[in-house]
This record gives sequence, C-alpha cells and structure tokens, in this order.
Amino acid sequence: MITAEALQEYYPFNKIQFKFFPMLLKELEFFSKQKGEKLYEINRRAENTKYLTKGVIQVTTDKGREKIIKSTSLQSKYPIGDANKSNTMDAIVASTHATGFQISSTLLDHFLVWNDSYSKAPLDSPLRGHRNYDWVMGLLKSQSVQMLPQGNVGEMFEVLDSKAFANGAEVISEGDVGDYCYIIARGRAEVYKCGSNGEYKVAELAPGDLFGESALVSDEPRNATVKMSADGLLMTLSGKQFGKLLKAHVVRWITAEETLEKITQGATLLDVRERPEFQQMGIQGCMNIPINELHSKLSTIDKSRVIITCSNMGSRCASAAFTLATKGFDVYALQGGIGGLLRTLDRLA
Repeated sequence: MITAEALQEYYPFNKIQFKFFPMLLKELEFFSKQKGEKLYEINRRAENTKYLTKGVIQVTTDKGREKIIKSTSLQSKYPIGDANKSNTMDAIVASTHATGFQISSTLLDHFLVWNDSYSKAPLDSPLRGHRNYDWVMGLLKSQSVQMLPQGNVGEMFEVLDSKAFANGAEVISEGDVGDYCYIIARGRAEVYKCGSNGEYKVAELAPGDLFGESALVSDEPRNATVKMSADGLLMTLSGKQFGKLLKAHVVRWITAEETLEKITQGATLLDVRERPEFQQMGIQGCMNIPINELHSKLSTIDKSRVIITCSNMGSRCASAAFTLATKGFDVYALQGGIGGLLRTLDRLA
C-alpha cells in the first residue's frame, strides 16, 4: 500500500491537486515480482504506467541502451515505463524481489487533463463546488471517454454544464428527441422501458455513469426513460458537442469492400434492423440483433472477433457500433447500408 503523502512524491502525481488523491489511490494496483521476472518486454505493449517502490530493475531499450533503477534513487520516483514506451524496452527484476504499483496509462493521462481543466476553471464553473468528484473518475473510466484523444477530453470538460434534479424527476422520456447526454455527478437514477404491461426497470445508474447518448448517436427518439431515484446533480453535454467530441472518435466507419475482406478474415456481420426487415432482405450467415435488444444480448456476441454493424440506415448501425465500442468490442459501422453491401456482392459475383 501507499499513502497519499507518499504518492505525492512520484511524477506526475506531484502535479495533481492533493484533494484528488483519494480517488487515485483506489485506481492503483500493486505488484510483487521475483528476480528475472519482466515488467515490460520489447515488442509487447502494456497498458499501465509502473513505479518501483522496493528492489532493483534493469532496463534495456530496443536500441541496446541499459540502465539500472534502484528504489532508493530519485529515478524511482519517475515511471519505469508507460503504454507509449512499454514495447521499446525490457524491464527485468535484478534484485531478489521487487515491489511497486501501476495505474492505467490512459486514465492517468486523462486525469492530468481533468486536473488542468479544474485548476483553470473560474470559481463559478460547473466543474467546481462539488461535494466529491467520484463522478470524474467514473466518466474518465467509461470506455467512450477512454477512446478520446487528450485534447478532446479537455474540451469536453470545458463545455460541460450542470443541472439539479429532484428525486422522482424524469430526466429523459422514451420516444422524445435526444438533445443532451448526462453524467451523474451526485445522486442516483433508474432506467425504464415500456412493455406490454407498462413500464419496467432495466438498469440503475450511479455517479460517473453516462446516459442519453444512444439517441445522439442514432439521431432517433430516446429508447428509454430515466428517472432520478434520489435528489441529484447531473453534468450535461449538448448533442452538438457530443457529436464533435465523442461520436466522431468512437464510431469507426468501413466500406463494403473492406467489410467483405474482414468477413473472410473471421469478422462477424451484425444486422441491427428489426426482424421483419432482416427476413425481407438479409445476408446469409449474418447475425441479427435488433438495436433495441442489443444491451440485453451482448453476451451472445463473440468478443474475440471483429464486429461490423449494419442496417439500412447509417444512424442505427452507428448507434450499435457506439454501444459495442463502449463495451470493449472491436467494432466498425458499415457505410452504405445493407443495400450497398448487396450491390457490392453482385458486382463481385
């Protein structure tokens, strides 16, 4: 374990405001390695930034340069390596054993952006004055934000606004036009959908959860209702800013020709149209999960394969691709729809 005071001695944590350290401490992972074990390996990318707290590490770069890092030296207060450098070095335990800690490199980079945004924000900014900032960590750990460049993360914080909602208030309604997405800063909410027997609850939301984005991706009506289950404060992001900062970087488009090539390499074509549409004009071997059933059937999709979403409208396949990307799938959205893919097949036949 490590205290907040001790963590403050390490770079770049020493650049971060001390009041945010309790959140960071929860994200640290601690390791213990024996002599000869590797922390990093040439040509093998790691996702974490690692620090040494006890022992000796020998580093050899892909250029043949060598250096020794001792836990008793000032050099140990700097990262052994991070995601950007991890595949360019061998880092091997040279002492009998070594201990240290690590944190997601992307999370650390994005948290530095948050710290800078907060520090520069005026006193009346929506970013200031919160009882706690757990929502920030939740937002930064969301898959959609993890995929953003640092510049977009900073811009996102600059355009966030806030709005208070009372317990029981309906934030968004199923069937309405989407205009904003929301991040829960304080309080809780519940997600409902309409069924043959009335509304039924499908999910609960907590601080840091992002919701309302599906309608902004698909440009279609809201597919669920969200109600506050406690008094709370929501951070808001307009549809225009969402499209600029999030949608454009999360949804990857692919042509019909590229789709066919990836299918030969084992990719799964996922048709997200309604079943009657699929039955009227579908592609043999294609998986069909209607867009409104996607969340409940994620477990039926092979996460080890590339997924290509398709429909007869770009909005639906974009929405599905966004959802899958935020759940960790390697996913693309098909340009030109099913009709374009069928025409390409006919042309190549």
